[in-house]
Amino acid sequence: MWWPISPYFASDDFVAMHYARDAAAVAHDFVGPQYAAADVWAFYRPLITLSFWCDQAIGGAWPPTGHLSNVFAHAVSTLLIALIWRRFLPNGQAFGAALLWAMMPGHVGSIAWVVGRVDSHTTVWCLLAVWLCLRSVESRGRRWPTALATIAALMSKELALVVPMLCTWIGWLAAEGGLLTRVRAAWRASWPAWLVLAVYLPFRLMILGRFGGYEASTFDPAAAAAGLGSITLDQLVPSRWIGGAETWTRTAIFGWAAAVPLAIAAIAAIARRPRLVAGAAVAWLIALAPMATFLSQADNPHNLRYQYLPSVVLAGVLASGHRWIAPAVILAWLWPLTAVRIEQHASDSASARIHAALLRAAPEAPTGPMFVGGMPHANDSGTALQLHFGVDRMLQPPFYPAGAQLFAWRPLDRGPDSIRLQGADGLPFTLSEGSTWWFADPSALGRAPTAPPMDELVITGDQGGAVDLRGPVLDDMLANFATILKAGGRGPSLVTPGVRTMGYRVTIFTANGYLCCWCPNHAASDATDGRLDFARFFGGDPQNPLWQRGATVTRTWDVDIGSRLDVPTTIDLDPTFPTLIEAGDFDAQNTFRPTHRARRMIRLNFDRSFPEWRRRCMGQ
Repeated sequence: MWWPISPYFASDDFVAMHYARDAAAVAHDFVGPQYAAADVWAFYRPLITLSFWCDQAIGGAWPPTGHLSNVFAHAVSTLLIALIWRRFLPNGQAFGAALLWAMMPGHVGSIAWVVGRVDSHTTVWCLLAVWLCLRSVESRGRRWPTALATIAALMSKELALVVPMLCTWIGWLAAEGGLLTRVRAAWRASWPAWLVLAVYLPFRLMILGRFGGYEASTFDPAAAAAGLGSITLDQLVPSRWIGGAETWTRTAIFGWAAAVPLAIAAIAAIARRPRLVAGAAVAWLIALAPMATFLSQADNPHNLRYQYLPSVVLAGVLASGHRWIAPAVILAWLWPLTAVRIEQHASDSASARIHAALLRAAPEAPTGPMFVGGMPHANDSGTALQLHFGVDRMLQPPFYPAGAQLFAWRPLDRGPDSIRLQGADGLPFTLSEGSTWWFADPSALGRAPTAPPMDELVITGDQGGAVDLRGPVLDDMLANFATILKAGGRGPSLVTPGVRTMGYRVTIFTANGYLCCWCPNHAASDATDGRLDFARFFGGDPQNPLWQRGATVTRTWDVDIGSRLDVPTTIDLDPTFPTLIEAGDFDAQNTFRPTHRARRMIRLNFDRSFPEWRRRCMGQ
């Protein structure tokens, strides 16, 4: 079902492959955060990093190697699901449950995306721990294998935090006898998993400096409850999200008709096995817990991968009503599975052509960074990631031995009110350094047109073309913000001699895209020169009426578009961002009209402490 067909790397795959080529970096992940990320992504996943090193040791940077690893893990999980469900269902229905789970189209992100192994590999260890626990309940045999499987799961993803609870609950369901007898049996079998968790939690806190993982403070119970219903429907009726033109035929045949066997399966399961359904519902909620913050993001089909482990329970319930229900559901899912795989293949092919074109152009490109437009985040339906993160690794080892800087020419903030940097024709234009390119289609990489002529914006105040915005400078700026406001702009700043403008368009290029910001002129009202003061740039000036322009003014103290720099300063290879500065004003349509453009780009030098500094600005 999931055999790789001309697969390719996508998004974070480039980050993982670049990082894991170094055995010393892989070893570091056993005693530190994944990818040595200092802030935003505080994950402990050393076995995942090790698996990427193994991929390269076996097949180099050959895409099928990593994809085959995911498919093999999926196959092992399928076998374990059958072995677990046969404790509660007849063999044929347990086999049907495993087969249903194996072909769920929503698994595409966990299998066909190499980094999706954080779910597919981790689930192998989670299911193995549960299966070993069940065997211990049945035979009172050795318990240390359960502990080893739990250790491997916890070293793969935070998803595994639920393993001890799952072991206890499922062990209790499988045990025989009275209430106390079943409780004792479940505890005897599952206590090694709890012991591992008790050791793991302080160890994780010690090596990461904080608990890390997914941000629980963003959890909205009401939104999560609504999202859970939508996500569950997407799993069970995948024709809701597979993409393609919406037609009456498709809606009737692959929508309503596909939902009929699902509805029959649910009714039959509740009618014939109500106790099993109730016990399964508890297991489902336990398995959902670590990914609960993503339930509110139900509009993104790629987030279905977070249901990879919980969907084991849904598959079993569907198969439990009658032996002929699983084959009916399989028939209903055949077209969505085929459609998802077709879309994945098309996206992989496009990503491969884009990467090949970049690799051909890099040796001939002028010295300096390559700014490239037309690199897609994902396919149109959102079912397959393409070049979302990790763009700056595409021209680094192991893909390109020489190494070259690469920046995506696309908005980092993709909201409807975000400012765009483009020429009159909507295309990128040639910048003053390096080379500027764009893809008309995945196979057509061309040079961007020359920028329209414009008066030069002279800039002074930088230090050799750079502005120091590293931790100590930002800390001093935060401590003295009130004084800076009264003093009229002391601290890091740039001056534009002879240009007294309404404001500036500041475009900061990061690997994943540019952050384009409107910033008012910070000079005194009687000054003949313009000024861009970085204390006001990040903190804002409450006395300036443009402070209220939340969509266009970048600031950190309040509505913080500055948060868009959290990820780049954490994960980009180098948190030094080339920045284009233009002076101008707004027209009657509220569109920025540049009148002057700098002929040299300024480097904004950040370091990895920026996200932590921004949180302190927000009082967190």
